[in-house]
Amino acid sequence: MHNQSDSPEKWYVVVVKKIPYTDAQPLLQKLGYSCYMPLQKQLHHWSDRKKWINVPILRPYIFLYTTLKDRKLLFENSDFFYFLKTEGRLATSSESEIEHLKMLCDYQSSVSIQPKPVKKGDNVEIISGPLSGMKGFTFQESGKQRFLIKIESLGQFASIEIESSKLKVLS
Repeated sequence: MHNQSDSPEKWYVVVVKKIPYTDAQPLLQKLGYSCYMPLQKQLHHWSDRKKWINVPILRPYIFLYTTLKDRKLLFENSDFFYFLKTEGRLATSSESEIEHLKMLCDYQSSVSIQPKPVKKGDNVEIISGPLSGMKGFTFQESGKQRFLIKIESLGQFASIEIESSKLKVLS
């Protein structure tokens, strides 16, 4: 939806309810909204086969790119969603945060979401590979090095397994 209105378009954080999570994006698009659902292609193993599947990494959240005015129209068309509020305000994500989520979803190591940091570690920057330039923290989990990035709008964290050689410690 791109009505001309006074408010600029923003990425609003929407919570999916009453419908299967994977049905949310097609429904929002059918209603005319631009949205982003973070999905990562992961290889799953069963006893008789392997298959690549798209796995949601931030269930039940989806990001809706719209104006404040058009956001209100969603309530007239559907009761399957509500807008996340943090500290009494509508939760929004920056363009760079959405880009970081897209980069994490394209990364070849499984992404896991953490409600809070598992262990405080070094402040680091990734210096090589597709996530080069991304800043975050490191921690150890099951003896493996992991990189942690905060998703500000949700107050949560995404983490990936990464080699220490791809990190530079920041002061």
